[in-house]
Amino acid sequence: MKICFTLLLLVCASFAFSQRMIFYVADIKGDCYGVGRGLCLQIKEKPDEPYALFYSGIEGFSYEEGYHYKLEVMRVKRERPPSDGSIYNYYLINIISKERSKNYALKNTPIPDQRPLSLVRISKSGKMEIVGNNVVPSISFDKRNGRISGKAGCNRYFGKVSFDQQRIFISGVGSTQMACTDMEMESLYLKHLTAVNRYQLSGNNLQLYRDQELLLQFIVPEN
Repeated sequence: MKICFTLLLLVCASFAFSQRMIFYVADIKGDCYGVGRGLCLQIKEKPDEPYALFYSGIEGFSYEEGYHYKLEVMRVKRERPPSDGSIYNYYLINIISKERSKNYALKNTPIPDQRPLSLVRISKSGKMEIVGNNVVPSISFDKRNGRISGKAGCNRYFGKVSFDQQRIFISGVGSTQMACTDMEMESLYLKHLTAVNRYQLSGNNLQLYRDQELLLQFIVPEN
């Protein structure tokens, strides 16, 4: 599918340091670390090379997991790059090919059903922190009925859940109303829980994200 970037190319032509490139994009993102933990595109420039994490974005490119892409992009050197960022900007010129991955279905491991999962890490001020032993929130999925339940800390909670491939949607969360001495963890947990929109199973960990930001990580018990 050809994408019209006439104006973009005119702008790029005014830069001395611009280059057309071919990118091959993997069918799934990889874990990467910047200010916090997130997911990055995996890219290579030649078909026989291994994929590498790509920390920059590609303007104009809407990525969909489960597909292999071949892209034509324009790389433009920034005049004033940030100290903690890439010295280049990348712009999509054309999607040369988009092919569904034959192995992607194997990577979409289902979330465990009707099994309590304990929280092990939670995002605080943009950083993932280990949950202490005193208050350990948990979650259990009833996928047949589209429900979640568990302990937020002091109180029990419940809500609705639905899935669309790697997307997760949680709504209608309510809880019991017991008053406890320390409600900080519970409040933060419920706030994150209603904000997540994507999940990933990595080993024995269930990770819940808001877009690229990891908010909650649960341990999946062995059978």
